Amino acid sequence: MTFAADILSLLFHPKEFFADGSRTQSFKLPALYTAVYGVFAAVAGYQASVASAELIGMPDAAGVLGAIGAVTGFIMAFLIWVIVAAFFFVFVKFITHTTAGFKPFLSVTGYASLPILIGAVLMLLAGMVSPGIFDGWTGYLLNLVVLFWCMPIWIYGFAAAGNVPVRAVFTALLIPIIIMAAYTAYETYTTIESLKTLAETGGMHISMRPHRLHTQG
Repeated sequence: MTFAADILSLLFHPKEFFADGSRTQSFKLPALYTAVYGVFAAVAGYQASVASAELIGMPDAAGVLGAIGAVTGFIMAFLIWVIVAAFFFVFVKFITHTTAGFKPFLSVTGYASLPILIGAVLMLLAGMVSPGIFDGWTGYLLNLVVLFWCMPIWIYGFAAAGNVPVRAVFTALLIPIIIMAAYTAYETYTTIESLKTLAETGGMHISMRPHRLHTQG
């Protein structure tokens, strides 16, 4: 199977993709997808840090803060990969009683970085054409679409990784996915309200783009 066919299979036919059990033991592609997403996170971290430096009246520190933001964004992409994998592993382990270890769950979670990366690219391109199109709740809705796109990858991947029924994995993932969606909704709301307040008191326009759903691997 070619690399392109492999990607299409993962994105649109995860059941067939994970029929090959060796995929849940590999870290090559999960790490690659996460690293590329980490680059986007680094760019976003740089831009946010530079904007913050201007906002607090420290333009001379913009370069240093931007570099710190970029490094932090890249590292966080990998850190969140591990945290989300552990989060899912605990629920799947508790519900299905699988005897599988953490490694295959980490691998599967990393594969989901691909649709998250695609969502980030689409958001970036759309923002270049129409700035602010994915600010606020519109961005949150796009994040939900990406979340639902990731679900089949997690479900079929964890089922293959743990050698457990798909239905059992679906049940195990309901709670953590609802928690993730609800927390991001709350985070989006508080961010929008905070930035509105800053814009009103500071007399300036501030983009109100919400945080990304923490589903990346």
